[in-house]
Amino acid sequence: MDETRGGVASVVKACKVLRAFSPTVGVLSVRQVSARADIPRSTAHELCRTLVAEGMLEDSGNGYQLGPLLLELAGQIIERTGLVRATEGILDRLVRAPEQEAHLGQLTQGWVVYLDRNASTCKVPMHNRVGQRAPAHLTGCGKAALSWLPFDKVVAHVEKCCAESSTPPPDLDELEAELVRARQDGFLASRSFQKDRMSVAAAIFDASGHAVGGVSLAGPATMFTTAVVASARASVTNAAGLISARLINESARWVSTPR
Repeated sequence: MDETRGGVASVVKACKVLRAFSPTVGVLSVRQVSARADIPRSTAHELCRTLVAEGMLEDSGNGYQLGPLLLELAGQIIERTGLVRATEGILDRLVRAPEQEAHLGQLTQGWVVYLDRNASTCKVPMHNRVGQRAPAHLTGCGKAALSWLPFDKVVAHVEKCCAESSTPPPDLDELEAELVRARQDGFLASRSFQKDRMSVAAAIFDASGHAVGGVSLAGPATMFTTAVVASARASVTNAAGLISARLINESARWVSTPR
């Protein structure tokens, strides 16, 4: 059998192929897949053909791109967590300044996946696209959620994310201090994800008390005066509390529903 210490080798390689794609690199040639996944070109070619046949990739004519089956599977995960459903109608009611955007992010093993975005009336360039994945320790939503984890788990997540994304590791002492403050304050203001941008974020909790993500208001850093930060803090902590309450109530209804 085609096995390796990390599992079945062919499956591991197929996962490397899928991870070769990113929000900024949507179409890859076989040569690029081979280089980014660190596998032989012939292997990359056969894996891409197989993944196309299974719906995990598509042949775009200029290369390969992620396929429709991934969207279907991701949709099942999103529905299972209930986070998007619990946020319905809340992001667009957040009290904010005209240039601020509201974001919903889910924590996934040290990464944040943006599930919803409510744009501002005065649109400004932001990297927080729906479906985008980013290292949690760089984002407001991510750090708000990470602040409720034991720091040894945070370190493990950070190391894994940095290795997978080729992101330089952060100063762990500074990160720990920031997360401690965030947990004490119930929110944090972050400027580490995008240059000249700032976000104010609070964590969202599920019925088991685990931080599953965060909600944030983000915009140009220059607009976040002390008064604006205070207003954003009140808005996001209130929103996070409402979303958490919905998740908890939905879980309670599911448990009590006869099957």
